[in-house]
Amino acid sequence: MKSHAKLYSSPLPSTRRGPLYNTFSYPTKISPEAIAVYIATHTNPGATVLDTFAGSGTTGIAALLCDRPTAAMKEIAKDLGVKPKWGPRTVHLFEIGTLGAFVSNTLCHPPQPQVFAEAVDKFCELALSRIGWLYETKDDASLLGTLRHIIWSDVLVCPHCAAEVSLWDAAVKMSPVSMADSFECKSCLKQVAVKACRRATETKPDAFGRMSLGKKRVMARVHGRTGKTRWQRPPTPDDLILLERIRKTSMPATAPNVPLEWGELHRAGYHLGIEKLHHFYTKRNFLVMATLIDLVSQFPANVRDALRLLVLSYNASHSTLMTRVVLKKGQGDFVLTGSQSGVLYISGLPVEKNILEGIRRKSKTFIESFCLLHGGQSKVVVHNESSERMTIKGRSVDYVFTDPPFGGYIPYAELNQINELWLGRTTDRTKEVIVSSSQSKGVAEYGEMLGSVFKEMARVLKPDGVATVVFHSAHSKVWRALTQAYALAGFTVEATSVLDKIQASFKQVVSTVSVKGDPLLLLSKRKKQVTAPRARSFKLATKIIRAASTSSDEELNPQRLYSKYVNCCLEAGQDVDMDAGAFFALVGAKRISLELDVAP
Repeated sequence: MKSHAKLYSSPLPSTRRGPLYNTFSYPTKISPEAIAVYIATHTNPGATVLDTFAGSGTTGIAALLCDRPTAAMKEIAKDLGVKPKWGPRTVHLFEIGTLGAFVSNTLCHPPQPQVFAEAVDKFCELALSRIGWLYETKDDASLLGTLRHIIWSDVLVCPHCAAEVSLWDAAVKMSPVSMADSFECKSCLKQVAVKACRRATETKPDAFGRMSLGKKRVMARVHGRTGKTRWQRPPTPDDLILLERIRKTSMPATAPNVPLEWGELHRAGYHLGIEKLHHFYTKRNFLVMATLIDLVSQFPANVRDALRLLVLSYNASHSTLMTRVVLKKGQGDFVLTGSQSGVLYISGLPVEKNILEGIRRKSKTFIESFCLLHGGQSKVVVHNESSERMTIKGRSVDYVFTDPPFGGYIPYAELNQINELWLGRTTDRTKEVIVSSSQSKGVAEYGEMLGSVFKEMARVLKPDGVATVVFHSAHSKVWRALTQAYALAGFTVEATSVLDKIQASFKQVVSTVSVKGDPLLLLSKRKKQVTAPRARSFKLATKIIRAASTSSDEELNPQRLYSKYVNCCLEAGQDVDMDAGAFFALVGAKRISLELDVAP
């Protein structure tokens, strides 16, 4: 264990974003380069590695990179002061999610890059010839151009006179761009707060011609390109004529007319009328997606899944009404962005992007990624099944790297149906390890399922094997579920560290009790000698806060301190009995007492 101590003696350094981060990855996953360093330090070439919650296959990608270490991997190893043993491994990836297993299998068995690049060219040409007309538009001079994106707007209803006005017209101010909190109603001339207005609704034909009640939206701003010149303008009659043509266009026979399975993410307000997959799209973009998925099936098997993954990798973030614009300081216009991670949120100003152009741009990232991964000597086996009962032999695994679900933090199966319904099969939620009221799974059920996974890990892991576990929670009861799960399976904590993740999820960004820097645990089946009495959790917390009082501002961050507190508890064999909220309150109290030099 001592030979690997350096891996856990300091925060894991992040690597710069590259093609592997922009193909298809979950927000909780760390960089494959970093995982590769852990694999190559904990094992020798030829070893067997396991990931029990594989997500989008990052551990498998990491094993492929072990064959040909990148400059980023060598830099991480140098920063950590370790000497990895590069070479091929065998990796078993267990992933219950339909989408995760599909992504893992496709990325870890990539097509030949040049063959894929040629297929992309042909695919885009076919798509443009068949449905390019959907994105044709005209500029202010009536010259034919290409639609880049359209900003749509909810419609507000004045609480005083019931007059309707678009959110865009009521609140958006240009030059510089800003959003007002109130506006003067042009009908009753009263000052109205935007929050006081309800959103207008309407009944209209959906993508399949069925009358459906939903939010009323109108086009607010059209962005296009003529030649190399980009422009934007208000909507014109020509835009409405095109919408009418789209309305009359039938969907391909293979287009999925299927219901959504809502759970924790449903919100009665902005999800009004969203009952089926196509309700998350404009008619134009649902027609484009259905046509693209149809076209993919016409390509040879050696590139078919990669093309399908290319389309789906763009889909959930950029093809639906969850795409949006945001305000940023110093910007002269709205900033176009994708959907918020970890939620199914539709803003009051949703955006309809040009999917064909987006996929063409994204294909470059896939080609670069396949160049890195194709031809690797490591063997990656993807199991689309639960890791509560694994179909691999006992004592056959040298090392485990895994990133379990964080209680009820992100309901992946509910999120992933936006892509899985295009694949024709959704995740079996009865086997999802999660805290979920909609699935009647509390912390007890979550802990029991997690415990089954750790028992299986103990069964298949060699006696001298170790497991690296990434975990995140702001709730003590979830931490207790984790610690009981691995302890009952016979694991003990050998070392801990803090993970600096590449990207925070939306919930981490907005939450006041999130954890910055997820704890990283090294577990073994070795019996640990307890040489000193356990320190009380409160004393550990106080000690950590006081020790950090002379550190940098970053180290004084309450979220990071909570991660350190969790690590200290786990290493000491002490229950994590403080939620993040209670810990943050203690941090505040200690800061005041330290400033006054008086103990609270």
